[in-house]
Amino acid sequence: MVEISIIMPIHNAAKYLEEAIVSVLNQTYTDFELILINDKSTDNSKDICCEYCQKDNRIIFLENDSKKHGPGPTRNIGVEYATGEYIYFMDADDWIDKNLLKYALDRMQETAADIVQFGVLYECNDIQKTNRYYWQGKGLITKDDIKEDFFRFWKENIASLWIHFFKSEVVKKIRFEDILAGEDICYVMDALSNANKIAFIKETLYHYRYVGESISHNWNEKTIEYRGIIWNHQKKFIESFDEDVDKTLYAAVAYDNYIWAIYHLCSNLCPMSFREKKRKLLYLKEKMNFDDYRTIYPLRLQRGIQRIKYAFVKFQLEELLLLLGPIFLKVVRGE
Repeated sequence: MVEISIIMPIHNAAKYLEEAIVSVLNQTYTDFELILINDKSTDNSKDICCEYCQKDNRIIFLENDSKKHGPGPTRNIGVEYATGEYIYFMDADDWIDKNLLKYALDRMQETAADIVQFGVLYECNDIQKTNRYYWQGKGLITKDDIKEDFFRFWKENIASLWIHFFKSEVVKKIRFEDILAGEDICYVMDALSNANKIAFIKETLYHYRYVGESISHNWNEKTIEYRGIIWNHQKKFIESFDEDVDKTLYAAVAYDNYIWAIYHLCSNLCPMSFREKKRKLLYLKEKMNFDDYRTIYPLRLQRGIQRIKYAFVKFQLEELLLLLGPIFLKVVRGE
């Protein structure tokens, strides 16, 4: 058994794959297995994987030969194969700091946490951008801490899979949803449901690359349906608190999902007619039972332009937002 299992799904990632693999092999902590799972790549991704497999016996190469494809089912193959006491996921078009594994493992062991989260630096066209993220709250929080200050945690903490380092026993039974967008959020929500303690590192150890042709940056006709699935996992996370939970917590999360859907339906990437957009939004509203939360949302959580946006939804004017389209996007972005 190795200490850490690193799981990397691969689909037509040849352009950046070598950089991703090398960033793992250059880690200052070396007791790991790197599980590469090829998911029907049509470029030379497989050749790159096989080449590095021959160079380093810590690399394991697998093929997704199942009937289910996409990032979720492909990662599930890696989870089932992993033997590490700790599990870490990264994408094949990103790269990691050489100390990521060491810092995450040290922090995990010194705090006895179930999850360690670190910062991310966003990259675009190989040019380092100034925007970065790391949690600016307490360095160690419990499930009770999250419940007591839920609105801050929900607003300021991001659920990106690749900035989380997991204790295997906490996530080993979790499986990714078979969807093409948001499967990572579902997984993190389930992990948070199982975790009692989360530790943070205030350093940016992950480099996320914006890739225009990636799944996450393109319209998918099922994107609104996916949001209903994500909501179920988010709701499960709230339900994991020990005691009865104030319904406004559910309302805050429900609103974020509903407004996210409106935003994407207004996007230039969305090819739907106004009538189709209304139908999609109605589907999500019914899937989430959104009207159960509509009137209880506390508008005090928002300020300025954001408050106006949420008020539109609270007073059932979301169809007007859909109709406004680009103007709504400017409101959302604060332009």
